[in-house]
Amino acid sequence: MEGGRKLLMVGFERATKGCVDESLAPLGHRLVTAGSGAAALRLAFRRHYDALLVSHPMSGAPTSGFLHAVRNPESPCRTSGLVLLTTEKWRREAESYVGRGANRVLAMEEVPEALPEVLRPLFQVAPRVAMRIPSRIEVIGQAFPRRVICETVNISTTGMLLRVPHSVPPPTELRFELFIPGLEHPIRGEIRVVRQSRQGREAYPGIAVTFSRFEGGGGELLALQLGKTSGASSGSPS
Repeated sequence: MEGGRKLLMVGFERATKGCVDESLAPLGHRLVTAGSGAAALRLAFRRHYDALLVSHPMSGAPTSGFLHAVRNPESPCRTSGLVLLTTEKWRREAESYVGRGANRVLAMEEVPEALPEVLRPLFQVAPRVAMRIPSRIEVIGQAFPRRVICETVNISTTGMLLRVPHSVPPPTELRFELFIPGLEHPIRGEIRVVRQSRQGREAYPGIAVTFSRFEGGGGELLALQLGKTSGASSGSPS
């Protein structure tokens, strides 16, 4: 259910907070506010929030340190959606944290129209695990398929973030193979591109994809592998 989510807002001035309140009020979300990163971490370690809306840069604390603490394995908000809200001056720096604790970046002036749409897919994504898995992809429907070797950055039962050296725009459909260590055969299926990152604006060139179809019991096998890994390592959703 999209409405009635509990969100934590971190480090906003009164005017910006009012803009966020107005944007989300029709959806019935419950907003909890924290004036500083330290206060927000105290709240985030007490309970899970469906999403965190974080001002960048943060007053009195580096964004990198806050994100690292929120994604700690002991944090109830380790898998929460996290959006950095910033000004155009700081946007490029904020985007460098996408895939490294933050899921999305939004300029303050975009909040009234775009914030609900940015949050909606984050509420639908399963928790992701940071895993480097050798992978291979190819575009569906090409007369002469070209297979590209790549690597996962993080992965969940619903999708993954791939480090890819080529531009692959949404909504391209791809076949994929995941070569998970210890498995005799790769996990195969089909995926759809939902977002692409660009090196320079983000930490690496890559694509975020959702799983469309698994071959055989690939979906169940992937869920089993992620369950084993999530108990031993931490990760953040893309």
